[in-house]
Amino acid sequence: MNAISSWSIRNPVPTIVLFLSLTIAGLYGFMQLRTNNMPDIDLPTVTVTVAQPGAAPSEMEVQVARVIENAVATLEGVDDVSTSISEGSSVTTVEFTLGTDPETATNDVRNAVSGVQSSLPAAAQTPVVAKVNANGNSVLTYVVEAPTMSPDQLSWYIDNDVAKALLGVDGVSKITRSGGVDRVIRVELDPDRLAALGISAGDVSQTLASNNVNQPGGRATIGGQEQSVRTLASATTVEALADTRMALSSAGDVKLSDLGTVVDSWEKPRQAAYLDGKQVVAFNVYRSVGSSEIDVVKAARAAIAEIGAKATGAKFSEVTSSSGFVQESYDAALEALWLGALLAVGVVWLFLRDIRATLVSAVAMPLSLIPTFAVMAALDISLSNITLLALSLVVGILVDDAIVEIENIVRHMRQTGASAYQAAIEAADEIGLAVVATTATIVAVFLPVAFMPGIPGKFFISFAIAVCVSVLFSLLVARMLTPLLGAYLVRAGGHSEDDLPAWVPTYLWLLRKALNCRWITLFAGIAFFAGSMLLATKLPTEFMAAADRGRSMISVELQPGSTIEQTTAVVQDITERLEREPAVDSVFATIGTAASSGGGPNQSSSSAEVRTATVTINLKPRAERLLSQQAFEAEASPKLNDIPGARIQFGADGFSGAKVSITLVGDDGAALEKASDALIDEMKSVPGLINPTSTAATTKPELIVRPDSAKAAELGVTPTEIAATVKIATIGDTDTNLAKFNLGDRQVSIVVTLPDGVIDDPAKLAVLPLTGSKGTVPLGAVADIGFNAGPNSLTRVERSRSATVEADLSGLTLGEGSA
Repeated sequence: MNAISSWSIRNPVPTIVLFLSLTIAGLYGFMQLRTNNMPDIDLPTVTVTVAQPGAAPSEMEVQVARVIENAVATLEGVDDVSTSISEGSSVTTVEFTLGTDPETATNDVRNAVSGVQSSLPAAAQTPVVAKVNANGNSVLTYVVEAPTMSPDQLSWYIDNDVAKALLGVDGVSKITRSGGVDRVIRVELDPDRLAALGISAGDVSQTLASNNVNQPGGRATIGGQEQSVRTLASATTVEALADTRMALSSAGDVKLSDLGTVVDSWEKPRQAAYLDGKQVVAFNVYRSVGSSEIDVVKAARAAIAEIGAKATGAKFSEVTSSSGFVQESYDAALEALWLGALLAVGVVWLFLRDIRATLVSAVAMPLSLIPTFAVMAALDISLSNITLLALSLVVGILVDDAIVEIENIVRHMRQTGASAYQAAIEAADEIGLAVVATTATIVAVFLPVAFMPGIPGKFFISFAIAVCVSVLFSLLVARMLTPLLGAYLVRAGGHSEDDLPAWVPTYLWLLRKALNCRWITLFAGIAFFAGSMLLATKLPTEFMAAADRGRSMISVELQPGSTIEQTTAVVQDITERLEREPAVDSVFATIGTAASSGGGPNQSSSSAEVRTATVTINLKPRAERLLSQQAFEAEASPKLNDIPGARIQFGADGFSGAKVSITLVGDDGAALEKASDALIDEMKSVPGLINPTSTAATTKPELIVRPDSAKAAELGVTPTEIAATVKIATIGDTDTNLAKFNLGDRQVSIVVTLPDGVIDDPAKLAVLPLTGSKGTVPLGAVADIGFNAGPNSLTRVERSRSATVEADLSGLTLGEGSA
């Protein structure tokens, strides 16, 4: 290692070319680096989503969740299997051991689910297997206002035109819509007419599905030319659909319009979006893993501006963006980087008191940092808070080796009177081992960070790489370039030994006292170390410190059975209260969370949870408000606690707020509920824990239709026919069984139901006609209709039912208090 310094001094051209090449490569790599808030991590986690609109959680648990869990539990590398079940939706999360290839894990789960798909209920939709994206939050949210468009036209404009344009932008992975409606043809049947004519809702739906189709009919050769044959039976207008003839069980037929009303409308909304209390339609932009958050936002904004310029009557307004905080963090990190470098140069000059020696030492910092960017680009590491923190931390260390080298060269020149050239060769060879040992020690300290286990290790591997690579480049600079520059740039002379700063004599006096009183110095050092360790135990601990992002989020949850109108009223109340706060700029709220089915914009909202909402509070710029984000949340939270019937919690985005979560697992649901209630009572007595709740205690009112097997058999009505008719009358048939209406550019579903409000009274539901083998009978003749209460949602962990007890933390972080 010593020979490399003397070789560099004697051969300056190759050394200079080497570092010019490294600098150019580093600058090119810097331009290729992505800029994100946090490093992209690819977790080997896969979700399996199965939707069955209208199915109760208990039915989804037995018929769907257990089947999926048993299929994936035996796969190689599976670490944990959990399922979240709500009405009409089952989401099974399969976590593989870290190190498993995510694509392989996804394919294995997909193959396992395909093998048991035939065991799922016929009414269940096709399972959707998807790899979990760790960067799941949207990077942009826009509101679209179009007074000239109807709600369904605006929704389709976003789903079709806007989504197509934005999905063509590099780095955009998906577009989802918040609010709006899905266009359907609604056939609202009159139950009295059905009963009078002896036809059931199921008969109407099946007739429409079988008659309203366009299908191929084969090929024919006519006049020497081969022609395709098609059967066109689909109605071309709503009026033609209303004239569709329905066969009666007795005799004859009747027009569809005689059984009810046929309207070109939209589904009953189960989601909504509000901006400052005004109902709007919005869309969210998501970025793909491996893309730059800032670049994606810039490109998406440019594309949206272009769409808005071409659109007539549509206005796009940005509501939220994650890029502002990322850009601020990036700028602040770079500012800290160059300020740290400048201060380091100042400190070097303060001690060396030689401008040439100081500049030679200072060159080590940029020539160590810039090549590091080339390595980061080659390893696909982004510029994030983690890597920028690493570079900011190490900036002062990079100059250490160069300082040792140049100081030893200057010392040789002063003591021996040798020329800079000769002193550089001798000094570099003399100090080489110490420089290498210093660098190796730093690498030995930070390199183990790259081998941290678990999720934190996934984040901090980029930290370790950035530190270790830059430090190793600083060693290369110190052993090659610093001796070279010292040999050719440093001049004899400099400041005199007697020309010392005013603080040096005081420092030397303290140093002599410390050496003369060694035992006192030793005990003082031990006491200082022990005191520091004691204070460290009092510090709060958390994975990521809370940051002022200028955006707070609130999760809102109402009691099971709450309607979308009740949720809207609560959201409007929250909005009004928050808008009175001086720090608030705007409030955006979304109501209803549909089960994910792949992230497409046209996913059905039939399984949306209308009792939940997310409120996003955009705060004013820091210069225009007195409170930080955390202070605002602490001040605003008590002002929302008196809203009845709602659980309101800050921190829905996972970046602010905190909570304790304890999961109990067992096969006995009653024992689980009893244990969770006891745990809640205990948690209420723990200081700092507030609002403890349990998922085991959430029940939802149900309307139970219980067939009388004897009467049903006597009248030739099966329970399957009863269930299908009730489902069709209330929410419509399964999506795959619905008839389609051709609009030219797309097909919309024809949904057969009873009008809203007709079945609010169970007595009206009892007269719903059923078609049996012996004719048409009312539902009340073969079934009892009553009320009950069932679980609103279920959670399964390790293939057993579980209950999760959660509590908010009031003024504490995870390292304080106990639970």
